[in-house]
Amino acid sequence: MPFDHESASTSTSQSDPWVGIVDDDDAVRSSLKRVLRMEGMCVETFASGEEFLERITRGVPNCLVLDVRLGAFTGFDLQDRLVARGEVPPIIFITAHDEIPAARLDPCAGTAGYLRKPFDMAALIALVRPWLRESATQGAAR
Repeated sequence: MPFDHESASTSTSQSDPWVGIVDDDDAVRSSLKRVLRMEGMCVETFASGEEFLERITRGVPNCLVLDVRLGAFTGFDLQDRLVARGEVPPIIFITAHDEIPAARLDPCAGTAGYLRKPFDMAALIALVRPWLRESATQGAAR
């Protein structure tokens, strides 16, 4: 199933704000998921960009935490695919290896932040939380 039932509660719905995590490292996905869930966020994890594109049925997340290096289909490839579809969420890139090229930091391409591994989880939460709050506020205004 595409929705991460482990992170869901009985009050979670398809329209609830959620965070997508795309990282090929199981330990990173697990720890990020655990920390964000402890902050009360709905989280769904994906091991690759391809898996993300195949499994999302709830629409794009309200914020996407995206590893740069994912194998042949990189985080940048996923960003490009989302931009081409016109479905680009705010993206927070994470990486242990690369510096992010300036062109990739463009907010018009969805980039909302960049963290170099290892990073402080409080920094990640500070980058993610405003996007969920903004989505909840927009949803309440409808």
